Amino acid sequence: MSVICFCSQKDLAALNIKHQLLTLFPFTETSDTYDTHPIYQLDNLSVVTIEKDSIYADNLDASFSADLFIFASRHKSAAFKPALLTHIPGNWAEADLGGKVSTLCIAPPSAMKIALHSLLSEQQRLGLTDWACGLEATHHGPFIPSTPVLYVEIGSTEKEWENPIAAEIIARTIVTVAQQHQTSYPTVLGFGGPHYCPGFTRLSVETPYAVSHVLPKYHLDQLSESLMAHAIQRSSPQPTHAALDWKGMKGNQRNQVKTIAEGLGLKVDRIRNLVRNSNE
Repeated sequence: MSVICFCSQKDLAALNIKHQLLTLFPFTETSDTYDTHPIYQLDNLSVVTIEKDSIYADNLDASFSADLFIFASRHKSAAFKPALLTHIPGNWAEADLGGKVSTLCIAPPSAMKIALHSLLSEQQRLGLTDWACGLEATHHGPFIPSTPVLYVEIGSTEKEWENPIAAEIIARTIVTVAQQHQTSYPTVLGFGGPHYCPGFTRLSVETPYAVSHVLPKYHLDQLSESLMAHAIQRSSPQPTHAALDWKGMKGNQRNQVKTIAEGLGLKVDRIRNLVRNSNE
């Protein structure tokens, strides 16, 4: 089952990760090219270089057929915090950074769970233990209509984007995901909490559940039945639960999420309860 890793020429972190992939693993340069750049192959994993910034690289599934797209990428934050992150692309509302308004990519929750576990393991093994590591809420482009999409990122400044150890962690994680992405876990949709998702990171690490799209607290007031139905449909596999970051949302927001989720056939529970029940 094929996986494609896309690396943008406009992205220092992506080029660093690409270098580590081609240095650490026995990729073969194929005769195929894209945007004039050679395509590299290792077993079921291809490395493709693109000219566009990844968040604007819409509709790549018109040019490539695969079971999973992974974007190696930089991450920017106002806090300038060193970080290793993974998330699903899509827009809950406006499309200020690529993609389409109120439109999500297809989430690969099991692949994201595998990526998170690999990031944490490689982070410990390679000594970047002072870096943040975890999930982010669903955000930004590109829009990919028909193929599940995952981002794996180095944050948050040029110093980190060019760090070879961080790039090695991401490269090894991408290969691990390519090797294991067919593994399937029970899936939850996430609601509430901050953009950086400590509760959902914990849920993914400490329980059998994989986290799909996460709607953070700053978008909860835009939730509708149609938007939640869209999030369910744009997840593979589709979720069985709605997981709530209980303290990361208001009472009226909890009630709305619960009413809509149950109406759409999802079980509803707090992150804390799902973690506790899995550890008993």
